[in-house]
Amino acid sequence: MGIIYTTIRLRNPYRDFPAIELDAKVDSGATMLVLPEAVARELELSFIRKQTVKYANEDTAERDIVGVVEVEIVGRKGWFEAIVEPKKNYALIGAVVMESLDLIIEPRSLGLYPNPRSDLPMAEVE
Repeated sequence: MGIIYTTIRLRNPYRDFPAIELDAKVDSGATMLVLPEAVARELELSFIRKQTVKYANEDTAERDIVGVVEVEIVGRKGWFEAIVEPKKNYALIGAVVMESLDLIIEPRSLGLYPNPRSDLPMAEVE
C-alpha cells in the first residue's frame, strides 16, 4: 500500500481560537496522533505527560503528550491526545484516530474514507 495524505482540521476545544488546517500522513501502523510542536504551541494544548515513543527505525525518544485536541477528518470529529514531535511539519494519523472515528483506507485510490457500513463513528464492543 502506498502513502496516504489528507487534510485535517484541528482545534483546542477549551480555547476560543479558530480551527487550523494541517496536512496529515495516514499510517495504520502508527498508534497515536502525532502533531508538530509548532501546532501544539499555536493551539495552546495542555501538557498531559511524558511518554517513550518508538520510531519505525527502532529508535526511541521521550516525547510530550498533549491534549485534548479536536480532530476533524473526512467529516468526522473526535477528541484525542497527541504526541508532540519537534521536527515534524505535518500531522500523523494513527490507528487510535482511525478506529475511534471509524475510518478506512481504500488501497486503490489511496484515500481515507468514513466506513460506509456506519452513518456515525461506530465503536465495536464485546
